[in-house]
Formats: sequence, structure tokens, C-alpha cells
Amino acid sequence: MRLSKVKLSGFKSFVDPTTFVLTGKLNGIVGPNGCGKSNIIDAVRWVMGESSAKQLRGESMSDVIFNGSERRKPAGLASIELIFENEDGRLGGKWAEYREISVRRTLDREGKSQYFLNGTRCRRRDITDIFLGTGLGPRSYAIIEQGMISRIVESKADDLRSFFEEAANISKYKERRHETELRIEHTRDNLERLTDIRGELGKQLAKLERQAATAMKYQALKQEERALGYVEVSSQKNDIETAIAHLLESSASEYETFQLTVAQFNQVTTELSSQKQQFEALEKEVAQKNSELYPYKQKVDHLKHEIVRIRALEAQELESQAEWQENGVRLETEVANSREILADLQQKLEEAQFIAESESEQLWGEEEALSELEQSVEALQAEYIAIRDQISEIKQKLELNRHTKQYQLERAKAMDEERNTLAKSELPAEDPASDEAFIMEETLIIQQENQAQLEAGIEAIQTEINTLSQGITHLEKEQRTLLASRNQLAGEVSMLEKMNLSDDKEAQSPLFEHLKVSDGWNGAVDTALRHQLLLSTRRQRGESYIAGETPYQYSEQHLGYYVESDLALGSLLSHIYAFDDTTLDLLSLEKDPHFIALRERLALHEMIATKSGLLFGPDWAIYSTEEANFGILARQRSLEKAKVEIQEVDARLEISDEALYEKEERREALQQDLTEKQKQLQKLSRDIFDLEKKLSLVLQAKDHQAKERHRIESRLAVLTKEQALNQESLSALETEIEAGEKAYVELEQRWQALSTKYDEQKRHYEARRKAFDQRKSHHLEQKRQGEQLQLQITLHQERKNRAESELNHLRARLESQQSQNDYSAQVAEIEESLMIAEDHLLQFEATLTDLHHNFEAAKEAIRALEAKKVIEEERLSAQKGALNQFSIREAELNTKLSIIMEQWQQLQLEMSAEEMEEASAQYGELATAELKAALERTQNAIQKIGAVNLVAITECEELRERKSYLDTQNEDLEAALAMLEKAIKEIDDETRNRFMETFNAVNDDFSRLFPRLFGGGKAYLALTEEDALTSGVNIIAHPPGKKPGTIHLLSGGEKALTAMALVFAIFNLNPAPFCMLDEVDAPLDEANVRRLGELIDEMSEKVQFIFITHNKATMTISDSLIGVTMAEPGVSRLVSVSLKDAMEMVDE
Repeated sequence: MRLSKVKLSGFKSFVDPTTFVLTGKLNGIVGPNGCGKSNIIDAVRWVMGESSAKQLRGESMSDVIFNGSERRKPAGLASIELIFENEDGRLGGKWAEYREISVRRTLDREGKSQYFLNGTRCRRRDITDIFLGTGLGPRSYAIIEQGMISRIVESKADDLRSFFEEAANISKYKERRHETELRIEHTRDNLERLTDIRGELGKQLAKLERQAATAMKYQALKQEERALGYVEVSSQKNDIETAIAHLLESSASEYETFQLTVAQFNQVTTELSSQKQQFEALEKEVAQKNSELYPYKQKVDHLKHEIVRIRALEAQELESQAEWQENGVRLETEVANSREILADLQQKLEEAQFIAESESEQLWGEEEALSELEQSVEALQAEYIAIRDQISEIKQKLELNRHTKQYQLERAKAMDEERNTLAKSELPAEDPASDEAFIMEETLIIQQENQAQLEAGIEAIQTEINTLSQGITHLEKEQRTLLASRNQLAGEVSMLEKMNLSDDKEAQSPLFEHLKVSDGWNGAVDTALRHQLLLSTRRQRGESYIAGETPYQYSEQHLGYYVESDLALGSLLSHIYAFDDTTLDLLSLEKDPHFIALRERLALHEMIATKSGLLFGPDWAIYSTEEANFGILARQRSLEKAKVEIQEVDARLEISDEALYEKEERREALQQDLTEKQKQLQKLSRDIFDLEKKLSLVLQAKDHQAKERHRIESRLAVLTKEQALNQESLSALETEIEAGEKAYVELEQRWQALSTKYDEQKRHYEARRKAFDQRKSHHLEQKRQGEQLQLQITLHQERKNRAESELNHLRARLESQQSQNDYSAQVAEIEESLMIAEDHLLQFEATLTDLHHNFEAAKEAIRALEAKKVIEEERLSAQKGALNQFSIREAELNTKLSIIMEQWQQLQLEMSAEEMEEASAQYGELATAELKAALERTQNAIQKIGAVNLVAITECEELRERKSYLDTQNEDLEAALAMLEKAIKEIDDETRNRFMETFNAVNDDFSRLFPRLFGGGKAYLALTEEDALTSGVNIIAHPPGKKPGTIHLLSGGEKALTAMALVFAIFNLNPAPFCMLDEVDAPLDEANVRRLGELIDEMSEKVQFIFITHNKATMTISDSLIGVTMAEPGVSRLVSVSLKDAMEMVDE
């Protein structure tokens, strides 16, 4: 497995898309200080899941996004992609079959972080999981940044242990152990809850068993009560049935007498009915004659009114003729005035058009001159910017050289001071053991301070855990809110989709889906096309809309101007005009002159659609509509908006999920850190006690006075050589600074002159542009006035035409009216008809009087028969009363029988046939009094029992089953807990064995590599505790000729070599796919750099190295060099670098 490419975009100083191609096993990255080399290390750590901004040299995670420069705007997105070659299948599982693995991470300004594996979105945990056991990770031993070398050596024993765990590939075991511990904790919690539930169920079961015994006794008494009640009810039923039979016999005799009376009453009723029929016949005849009389009277009245109407009409027409003649004179005057106004407006229009044409030619010439001047200004501007960039580049180089010179001077001064110090230094005369004792005392003080820091750290971690818990609660609440919002939006989408296609679901590709309407015009299109919007645009059975390919060009007055479609619409919108009525109400709209003018020009098939959804024809209007498909386009837009909002909510939910996962992961890590720090605190307390005991043993250290003298002499020789080299470098720098300052002064003078010339030309151009704009504005005003005159001419022409049309119409009506007949002849004819009608009316009234006499005689006969009928009704009523008494008594008995029957039937439902037979046999011979006494005794016994829980028997059985189930579940949980504890022990054993194997292997390799890098000496690793499962790791290093008490006494270079020996020992055991080193050779001298280079070159057979360096010797071992520069301030770029150029860059 090998890292082949690193793609950066918008990350820190790499704003442009940049690709690092890593072709060799040894890849060097070179460039001046501050050009962004270390950002590559940060990029690799960031994409592997680093979530701490502090670890990436920032205050917040958004600091990794390019923040802008003098010439660049801030970037909105940071993106890093790592591409691995996986030909050896190092990544196992489902990734083994992939020859190339792509890992990408992006972050935007809103804090949305996304991870991708081979282009598929995934979680941060998925990224970290695939690198578990490979030695790769955001904080693994494979990535060594600036300062990390010394931190490795100086790290605490427990922190150093993490490197060994990664090398031993037991990270996944720790993860599994942690998950198993959580399961054990949950299982124990479940057991506690289950024990509480089982105890509570036991109490409930004892209580229910007592209630069940009472319920069974109650049921036995109730069964006895039912038996006694059945016998009593059966006896009462038989008695009532006998009484009803006797009552029916008496009622039958009385009913026969009632039938005779009814026959006599019916005879009288028949006679009365016959007489009433005769009366009704006379009454109908009288009514018919009265109805026939009405037309005669109506005709007489009509003729009289017609005479009056004709005479009034004659007077009215005389008045209308006079009025028409007067209107004709007025219209002739109006036509003459319109002709004069039209002539005057036509003359003004011709003058305005002539002025506009002459100004247009002048403007064209002026515009060409302005274009040439603008090109001249742009050329000056380009030259101005080029010189300014050269000045900036020289200034930057001068500043770099001055800083380098200052650094060289300070370095020379420091070397002089160190030389003087070393020359004056003498070996201590006192007992060296006293120095060691002093160091041990200092160490004791440091450890006591560390103890206080640990206590403060524990408190800080606890506070952060509480804060994270609050944040997690807030995120969970936010997620619930977002889910509720999403459900509401989904409901709206569903409702809108149903509303748009509720009854037309079979329509394939309806027309409205192919329309795109400009903002504000949805209501107009909805109204105008309300019958076509839901039609299918495909040829099929049923209704569909298939348009021709005829192209139409629409102006802003047509509705088609505001509608776009991916289909041909044919002439669908060609007859519909558009009108903006958003600032008008209905009353103002109908009075608006532009609207009136547009409506008057409409043909019969044309119409106007307004923005508010109103529809007008030449002589009709639709002000509102209640159709279900009104507003389809508006609903479609709402539907699209709701879908976009759902996508936004889904995106926010994804961000919330990621943030929630990170916070939970952080809280879990802090919880582990808290546990570890508490263990460290306990261990540190023991170490302080041990240190006090070992203080006396330190006084036995050997004398190292000769070794110290040798070290001082060697250092003095090195300083002499370095001072000579530094002096040569200073001389070269001073020459280069002098040349740069001279070039800077020349370019500054040239830039000032060009700046003055550019300002002059720009002011001249702006003055001419302003004058040109004023003339162009005047020209446009002239054109607008011409268009306004043309509009006035059109309006006056229409007004003249309407007046002439009205005048012709009046003349035609006047001629027609004069040709009408004389009204006097009509009046004479109507008066003759009136006399004939009055004679007929008198004859009909005489016949009607005779019919009225016969009608009164029939009425008197009916009165006599009705009196006889009343007498018979009284006799009939008395007999009915007697029958009713029988019926009332029968009803009472039937009611009692019904009540008894209900009780009897209810008892039959509650009792089986065997129980009823047994009750009859046991209690059937008892007298009524004895039966009531026995029933009363049983009911009293039931009342003494009191309240009874009848479901206690069923509940008791169910509770027994539930308790049995929980007992079984308790046994299962105890078995699962034992199995989990066994799994923990197996994981611990496996972890302990693997750790010790790794520790021993790394210790052996470390002991071998240390003297190789140092040219002598010895070093080894030591455990802090006997238990390998929790023990930390200490480094014991003795460089050649030294035996320091602690690792902290080593120099910076010695610490670096020690750390590299440890890292390479780990690599030899479990090589990571690649190793990144950031200026690890900075504190080393040439001899140590050479030995380090040889070791790196040897290990590159197994491990790919990417290192950042300023050292010539390190550059010489690289297979390929990648140069990073910052020619543009704040922006890093790649440059091609040869080894020779790299050497010169380092010399500078």
C-alpha cells in the first residue's frame, strides 16, 4: 500500500486545486520558511479524521479554509483527497479487492464536514476504522510534525504506550474491550432493573392470590343467587301469564257490542259523504264559472291600459326625436375638432423624428472615440499593475534577505556567547553526587507540580464532559425539531401533489409540468389555461393537448411573453393579452385608461388575463373561480419550494448527525481520558514516594568529569567551523541586499511616473464618458417623446372614428322613427273591441247568480247529517273507553311479564341447562316466602364480602406467567454477563500477549538502532508496572559517554535521534504504508544527519517516506523533490525543483 497522490483545494494556503504526485519511495518537499510546506502534513492528518483545531495549528476548524489575501477572496470550501495504491491488499475486508482507494474530506464555511470513500459518502468513523492496525491515523507514529519528536521522548509513560498499542495492532481490541465493557454495564443495569421488577412482581402476586381466593368464594355465592332467582322468576312468570288469559276473554265480549255501534256510525257517515260529493260538484262548478269570468274582466282591463300606453308612447317619441337631433350636432362638432388635433400631432411627430435621427449619427461617432480612449487607459492600467507586482516581488525578496541576515547575525552572536561560555567553563570541583541529588529534588518538585496539574486537568475534563452532555441534549432536541419540520413539509408535499393530480393521476406528462412562468404571472396563466393545464401532452386515449409547431413571437402585452415551455404550444396563448393590476383594485382597474384602451381593441375571440388572476373579454369578465384546478401553477411552485426545503432539512439533519456523533465520540474519549488521568494520579503519588526513597541511591553515580571536558572541546571545534561558514554567508547576503535596494528604487520611480500618467488619462476618459452619457440620455428622451406623440395620434384617431360611427347610427335611427305609422288609427280600433268585451261580461255574470242559489241549499242538508253523526260518535266513544280499560290492564300485565321475561332470559344466558334443571329440582318445591328468605340470605352473604376484584384470577395467572418469563430472562442475563466477562478476560489476555510481544520486539530493535544513530551508547525501554495491560513505557537512553538521570537532560539533537530510533523500531515491527517527517533533521549536525539519512534510505525498501527538509544531506537521498513557493502573498504553489536548485535555495 502506497500513497500516490494528495489533492488540495481551498485548504489553508493552497487555495487553487493542487495535486502532489508522490512517485518514489523517498519524496522530499523543499521551500523557504512560511511557504506552506507543513500545511501538507496538516492536510493528511485532517483528512484522516483529526477533529481538534489545536492539533492543526488553528483556533477553530474553519481556520483550515483559505481566509483570503490581498488579491484573493476567502474560499468557501476546503477539500483534501488522498489516493492510495492498494495492490498488496493491505486494507482488508471489502477494500482488499480495490486496487486504488480514495479518501476525501470537505468542509464549508457553515461547518458542514463530509467524508467520502471512493466517492461514496461515509462517516468519520468509517475512515478511522479502515486504518485501524495499519499504523495510520490522525495522531499516529507515522506522521511526525515539527516539535513532535521532542514530545515523543518527553511524553508521559501512558501516552508513549499508545504508540506500542498501534504497532501491536491492538487498537481494535481496545475498541472491542470498550464496547464489551459498555455491554457489561448495560447488562448489569438491566439485571438491577430486572431484580427490582421481579421483587415488585412477587409482592403483587401475593396480593393477587388473596384477591383471587375471595373472587372464587364470591363466584360460588353468585351461582347460588342465580339458582334461587331463576326459580323465583319462573314462578312469577307463570302467574302473570294466567292473569293475561282471563283478561283477554272479558275483552272479546265487550268488543262484539262495539262492532254493532260502529256499523250504525258508518251508515250515517256514508249518507254524509254522498251529500258532500254533491256539494263539492256544485262548488267546483261555481269555481269554474268564477275562473271563466276572470279572462273577460282581464281582457276589458287590458284594452283600457293599451289605449293609455299608445297615447303615452306617442308623446315619448316626439321628445326622443328632438334629443337625437341635438346629439347629432354635438358629434359633428367633435369629429371636426379631432381632425384638427390629429393634424397638429402629426406635424410634431415628424419634427421629433428628424431631431432623433440627427443626434443618433453624432452619438455613434462619439462612442467610437470613447472606445479607443478606453483601450488606451486599460493598456496603461495593465503596465501599472505589472510594475507594481515587480515592486512587490523585489520588496518581498529584500524583506526575506534582511530577515535572513538578521538571523545570521543573531546566530553569530549566539555562537560567540556559547564559545565564550564554553571557554570559561570549568568542571565542578564538588561531589557530582550532589548535582544528581539536586536534580532528583527538582524532579520531585516537578512531579508534585504534575500532581497538581493532573488534579486541575481532571476537574477541567469533568467540566468539558458536562458541557458536551448539554450540547448532545441540545442536538437531540434540534434533531427532533428538524424531523417534525421535515414531516410537516413532507405532508405539504403530499397534499400539494394530491391537489395537482388528484383526479388526473392517469394523465401522462400534464401540460403544467412543461410550463415555466415568470414571477407574479402564475395567477394569470392558471385562470387563462384552467381547462388545459391538466391535459396530457402525449398522444393517448382520452383528453390530451397536442400543439402544432407554428412559432409565435410575443410582445410584453401578450401573456405568452411571460411563459416558457420545452414543448411547442402552437397558438394556445396567441389570443391572450397580459395586464399588470397588482397596484389596482377591481374598481380602479375598470377605470384605468390603459386597460380600457386594451380591452376596446379586443376581437371577439381575444381576452385579457391580469396578474391577480382576473379574466376579461370584449363584453364579459371572470372575477373569481371555484374550480378545483385553479392555482395549479402556484401549487406547483409551492411544491418545488417545499421539496427544496426538505432537502435543506435533510442536509441539516446530516450535519446534526455528524456533530452529534463527534460530540458523543469526544465525550467518550474524555471519559476514557478522565479514567486514565485518575489512574495516573494514583500512580504519580506512588512515584513520588518511590523517588524519595531512590534519592539516596543517586549519590552513588560515577564520576563523569573527563567526559564533560571532552564534550566541551568537541563543541568548541564545531563552533569555530560554523562561525567561518556564517561569516561567508553574511557577506553574500549584504551584496544581494544592496543590489535589490538599487533595483527597488529604480522601479519605484518608474511606477510613480506611470501612476501620474494613468490618473490623468483616467480622469480624461471619465469626463468624456460623462458628457457622452448625458447626450445619450437626451437622445433617448427625444425618442420617448416621439413614441408618446405616436400614442396620442392613435388615441385621437380612435376617438374620431367612434364619434363618426355614433353620428351615423343616430341619423339611421331618426330616419327609421319618422317612417312609423300614425297612433290615432290604433286607438280607434282598440275602443271598438272594448265595447264588445263589456257585453259578453254582463251575460256571464247572470248565469253565475243562479248557481249560487243551488250551492246554499246543498250546504243546509250537510249540516243536518253532521248533527246525527255527532250523536253516534258519543255512543262509540263510551264503548271505546271500556275497551281501553281492558287494553291498559293488559298492557300493565304485559309490562310486568316483559320485565320478568328479561330477568328469566338473562338467567337463561348466565346458566346452563344443567344448572337450571338442578335449581328447579333443589328449590322448586319451596313456598314463595321460603324462596324469598333463602334469596335474601344469599344476597346478604355477598354484601358482607364487599368489593371484589373479579379479574384477580386472570391477572394472577398472567402475573405468574410473567414472573416465570422474567425469572428465565434473569438467568439468561446472568449467563450473558458471565460470557461477556469471559470475553473481557480473553481480550485482556490477547492484548497483554500482543503488547508484550511488540514491546520486546521494539525494545530489541530500539537497543540496536540507538547506537547506530548515535555512533555508540545504549538505550532500552522499561515498563512502569508489572501488569502489561495497564503499564506505561519509559525510555532509558545513555548517549556515548553519558549517563543522564532522566531523558529530559538530553539535548535537542539527542532527543530527536532517540525519538527517531524509537519510531523506526516501531516501523520495523509494523511498518505503516508511509511515514511523513517534518524537519526532524533540524536539530541535528551533519554527522547525525548522514547517519539518519542512511537509516531512512535503508527502511525505504518497506516504507514510503515523505519528508520536509532544509538540509542538503537529506535532500540528496530523495528519489524526487517537490518544491513549494509563495510567489503570490498568502498563496502556496508547486514548482519543479532539481537537486541543484534545492541546494542553492538552502544556501540562500
